[in-house]
Amino acid sequence: MKDKVSAILIGLSLSYSASAMVQFDGTKIIYGNDDRYEVDQYPNKEFRNLAKSVAGMVKSSKLKDDIGDVNFYNFTKQTAEDKFELCEEEPFKDQYSLPICSGFLVAPDVLVTAGHCIEEQFDCDKFKWVFDFKKGTQKIKKEDVYSCKQIYERDLYASKWKLKDYAVIQLDRPVKGRTPLKFRRKGKAKIGDSLVVIGHPSGIPMKITDNGKVQRMNKEEIFKPISTLFKKRYYFNVNLDTYSGNSGSPVFNRKTKTVEGILVQGGEDYVRNIDFFCNESNRLADSRWVTEEKVFRITKVPYIKKFQDKYLKSQQKSEKKAE
Repeated sequence: MKDKVSAILIGLSLSYSASAMVQFDGTKIIYGNDDRYEVDQYPNKEFRNLAKSVAGMVKSSKLKDDIGDVNFYNFTKQTAEDKFELCEEEPFKDQYSLPICSGFLVAPDVLVTAGHCIEEQFDCDKFKWVFDFKKGTQKIKKEDVYSCKQIYERDLYASKWKLKDYAVIQLDRPVKGRTPLKFRRKGKAKIGDSLVVIGHPSGIPMKITDNGKVQRMNKEEIFKPISTLFKKRYYFNVNLDTYSGNSGSPVFNRKTKTVEGILVQGGEDYVRNIDFFCNESNRLADSRWVTEEKVFRITKVPYIKKFQDKYLKSQQKSEKKAE
């Protein structure tokens, strides 16, 4: 029976004339219920701590020296409601929208994000990385803001057989008081593994989103199984509730608390409500065949092992000296 099904799928693949390039639009979607939590309200303390190592990518021009305190930045305040013309029922609509992407630490001064978030040194120079942008933030501590010093490695490529979307950057100084995240070094996530993502959906204050799982294929991929299987070496499908701004977010294995990959793609964020002339979250059934989100496998990002190994060795030396 398995052989017969495989033959049918291969036949469909050969007859299906679709080789559309993957769009790196950064848009995401809501599956079933909205599973986004404020960081400080998430029930699992371990993930609340892991969120400390996640940052938002903010345009430098949005940050201004605070007149009342030289140790803080003020920032351009625009609500998500105004920015995206959101409907009254939308959650978090009154929160400020600031970051355009997310990223996470793998070493004290090394951060990983999506390749479509930062393309060249010009982008590196034009944006800052902000930690602890959470609900209620009115001013940002300057000590929590870091510049991008250089791009170590970046790739953004999509074809019928491959998909790459990552960037590894060096910050202008080591980040203090935050622990680099552990990530998968070999193997791959399994179908059905429970997932958690941390980042800035629609640029609003950081959210922890759970109740996602590693899925097989979406309904489009099922018609081109051969090319999909090749490309699956680089990514896996999930049904996490994420939006633009989540691009570059770390996607964790809920059980092991390690990063499985980088959130890079998805479906359409918002749809137009023609009755009220506003936008509302694009909501789809929570089905294994409706999985628009793609996560780039962290094992396919080169060089980051050496950065974290160097950090771990320095930690071991410090511990020995302390003894």
